[in-house]
Amino acid sequence: WFDQAAGGAERVDSAVDVRGTLAADAAPAEGGTRLVIDVDAIRAGREWRAVAGRIQAHVGGALSGHARGDWTAGRGVVAPMTLRRPPLSLNFGGPSPEWQRLRRGFDLGGSIKSASLVVVTPAGPLAEAAAAVRARVRRTVAGGFDGSRAASGAVVTAILIGDRAGLDDDVERRLQAAGTYHVIAISGGNVALLTAATLLCLRLLIRSFRFAAALTAVVVLAYGAVVGGDPSVTRAVTVAAVVLGAEVMGVSATPLHVLGVAAAGILLADPLTSIDVGAWLSFGATLGILLFAHRLIPWVARRNDGWKRRAVRAAAALLAATAAAELALLPISALIFHRVGVAGLALNFIAIPAMAVIQFAGIVAVVVDPLSRLALRAAVFVAHDGVRALVGSAGLVDVAPWLSWRTPPVSAWWAVAYYSAIAGLIARTRGRGITRALMGIIVASGTVIVLSPSFVWPSVTNRLRLTMIDVGQGDGLLVQFPSGHSLLVDSGGTPGAFDVGERVVTPALWDRGVRRLDWLVFTHADVDHIGGASSVAATFTPEEIWEGTPVPRSPERARLWNASVARRRAWRVLRDGDQLRLGDVEIRVLHPPPPDWERQRVRNEDSVVLRIRYGVVELLLTGDIGSDSEAQLPVPPPDALIRVLKVAHHGSRTSTSAAFVHAYAPDLALVSAGRGNLFGHPAADVLARLRAAGARVFRTDEDGAISVETDGEVVVVQTRTGRRWQLRATRVEP
Repeated sequence: WFDQAAGGAERVDSAVDVRGTLAADAAPAEGGTRLVIDVDAIRAGREWRAVAGRIQAHVGGALSGHARGDWTAGRGVVAPMTLRRPPLSLNFGGPSPEWQRLRRGFDLGGSIKSASLVVVTPAGPLAEAAAAVRARVRRTVAGGFDGSRAASGAVVTAILIGDRAGLDDDVERRLQAAGTYHVIAISGGNVALLTAATLLCLRLLIRSFRFAAALTAVVVLAYGAVVGGDPSVTRAVTVAAVVLGAEVMGVSATPLHVLGVAAAGILLADPLTSIDVGAWLSFGATLGILLFAHRLIPWVARRNDGWKRRAVRAAAALLAATAAAELALLPISALIFHRVGVAGLALNFIAIPAMAVIQFAGIVAVVVDPLSRLALRAAVFVAHDGVRALVGSAGLVDVAPWLSWRTPPVSAWWAVAYYSAIAGLIARTRGRGITRALMGIIVASGTVIVLSPSFVWPSVTNRLRLTMIDVGQGDGLLVQFPSGHSLLVDSGGTPGAFDVGERVVTPALWDRGVRRLDWLVFTHADVDHIGGASSVAATFTPEEIWEGTPVPRSPERARLWNASVARRRAWRVLRDGDQLRLGDVEIRVLHPPPPDWERQRVRNEDSVVLRIRYGVVELLLTGDIGSDSEAQLPVPPPDALIRVLKVAHHGSRTSTSAAFVHAYAPDLALVSAGRGNLFGHPAADVLARLRAAGARVFRTDEDGAISVETDGEVVVVQTRTGRRWQLRATRVEP
């Protein structure tokens, strides 16, 4: 339907009526509210047309916050909205468009102008009851965890009902780096605690174990219906239901058989679970614990006996379970998340008990909220201390960053060999021998991953390469010099939790062979230019960070500044006239001039402009400057026979004026803009102006990442979509 309506474009600008069912509760988003809708019909004219698919819609305006409580999972909605294709990131070495579409949780993006346009119909009784429970949890947390405890309340909400929308971005990043993020994502641990506590309480009231197990299964299934269908929740609830069901029927089943039955059932219900990374993590960790933990416990605790034995074995069991899960997930962590570490081995001794305290204290708070304010305050106090312990423990990675590593991509064949070796060891060895072999695998694999950054050395060639990274609506350019030095100009960025620097820019740099940056420059502190800089700087440790006109009040700049001070990185302020020579390559700063006053806000006109000259080829990188600043740039020297222009401000009408295009006369123009962006970048008249001047135009929204290589005489362009172009300088003898 969308292909027909859009006619091959990225968006349908005229609004259409969409009818469907909310797949999840509404969540706060930048400037509004996010809805996920399972669509059953669309009306573009007079009649409804049956369609199937999922839309993630953004509802703008202040009213959306007030209506958020009415938009709960299972309710029907009808709303007019404009539709667009979700953005794709097409970079060298990155995932294919097909893989990205399969992995995304929705098919189209949508925009709804106002909450008053959304018509809601009630859901079924079970869905309404589940929504009422979630609403009760959110009200209790909002009322009890106010002020300085609001951040703790977001963690409590995540652990109780799986709603992570309110989590602070920094908290998420810290827990991910520490290897303890799993405790705030509802999984086997949460469900196991609930199952054990429920069964214990029912056994105190009911003599029949089977009857208590049956009631516990009902409670667990109800909990699963309340918190939703994430892969980890589905797996944990299914496993618990299978185990309890086997107990009710008097059937004895091994844990591996139970896990296999659960996996088969989930795959039959939803085959796409097979490519869901969350499912890989959930099933992989459980399988690792079942296969390896009991083999590792004797190895850890073999020298302890006497009255300390139980305590030691309990600690050993937790350590062995953590190590077994890490062992099973090591290739997935390296291949998908490009991060491995051992911090979780120690921190789980704090994180898992803290999670249990938070979960039980949160449940108590919800129960006693209408009964006793004193009991509520006590439960909130306990949960808040649990969150402080959980989040505070992640500080270990700040003190000892070597406990968690970002790793360049490893070959998928390495993962195949890794799992094949483990399978062979399990099949052919027993007892202590397998333990020693597994330890050998861990040490060998860890050595390969940790040392992998040193396997690629900066290459020294006669070529200069500029890569315009596809960061969506933003800028990110990597310059690699013939001397082997590297410079990153901007690093993309978007509002919200998605870290473009870690998820897009870092893999793109790794693919280009970069393991360390010499210089990182942000042209100005708008989020679409500096948003990914902090994570990139943490991974590639640039020797110097460059900026133009400082804006001390910018939160993104302050974050990068604080990180650079903590890591003792040099910070340099650029001014027009500054220059650097690297062999035959010259870098010259053309803009900005020294400011007349301290800037209180970020301005496009203060963008850093760099001219890079190699042989007869010139690259002009213009940031987001407007036509006024373009008019102040010096005229290029006549011996610059090939001129490559990074079009300013993503092709906006406020830049790339006719006078500038005439004066600069670019041969090649590069535009960085997001697919189907809301700003209309690049503007049609700017593109027409460039083409009329004879420039060949390449743009990331159509071509993906763009590579420009030159030896100082010939320029070769290649794009992620396969487009190629070449230009050779022609010298005219006098």
